[in-house]
Amino acid sequence: NLVSEEVEGAACVVLDVNSFDVLASASYPTFDLANYSRDWEKNSTDPLTPLVNRALTGTYAPGSTLKPLTAVAALETGNVTLTEKINDTGKWTYPGSPQSYTYCWDRSGHGLLNVTEAITNSCNYFFATMGYRMGMDTLVEYLKAFGLGSHTGIEIGDSTGTLPENPPGEDQAPWAAFGQSSQAYTPLQLANYIATLVSGGEHCDAHLLKAVKSYDNSEVLKVGDSSAKNTVSIKDSTLEAVKEGMLGYTQPGGQLYSYFRNCVVKAGAKTGTAQLGGGQTNNGVFVCFAPYDDPEIALAMVIEHGNAGAALASTAVNILNAYFSADDIGTAVIGENQLLQ
Repeated sequence: NLVSEEVEGAACVVLDVNSFDVLASASYPTFDLANYSRDWEKNSTDPLTPLVNRALTGTYAPGSTLKPLTAVAALETGNVTLTEKINDTGKWTYPGSPQSYTYCWDRSGHGLLNVTEAITNSCNYFFATMGYRMGMDTLVEYLKAFGLGSHTGIEIGDSTGTLPENPPGEDQAPWAAFGQSSQAYTPLQLANYIATLVSGGEHCDAHLLKAVKSYDNSEVLKVGDSSAKNTVSIKDSTLEAVKEGMLGYTQPGGQLYSYFRNCVVKAGAKTGTAQLGGGQTNNGVFVCFAPYDDPEIALAMVIEHGNAGAALASTAVNILNAYFSADDIGTAVIGENQLLQ
């Protein structure tokens, strides 16, 4: 069982890759809107904070879900090539500072890996090297370009999250490059980043507004703004290498194949384990997109104290299967807190 008994909350966001429409947004625990006023005192003092919309305002360290972004940054800035292989020995040490180091999750090391293999194997050693080569300024430039650290534009408000930064006299870029250090983002921001990535770099605002029509439904008065805020320059070869790394997770031999073998579409995914320290069980973070060849949706999920992002894979597959099987199950309205099967 990957999920710990300490789970306190969770959130999920699904975005349309082409329009950046929010197709679904869920936060748990939640509350009964019909009894909002009556239950106010109970809900406002509940330590599990059901009134907090974790999907839009909860901020979490991204963990390894950030590695595809780091890969794009490193490839596009020439800090690594598609064919360069780096030898992961299991322990990465900051050059010239033997007291500063980080371990790969596989302490025996992955051996020689290129960038695609490093994503599939979630190699901290490889991405710490990328962070060291790029430096914090370059990494943050790409984080911002993908919409992290700023509002997504959603009409009901959200958190900006927190970008990493170097403390005086320190270089935290190697750790920030694989999703640790002082950074935290919302599930909506993570879904937005994945949508930006698989769209080829078109970064748009996320929005709930589809259209505003006149009182008699005869005229469209306003539509949601789907124009790009900015475009991240991503070569086709970079995009394919990064997507292929995410695909490796869901295919035979990948860490998530046991879940995705039951998925009705081919998908790319990345898990994250966000370390909290202080003896706390880690948060689990998960991102994916589908279909692989022509992405339509991007998804991000977080589970608080869930131990690992892989704990969310089965839920992600259920969501993908529900979405891509809609034509088979019809268009019936499903009640709240029910999942299409």
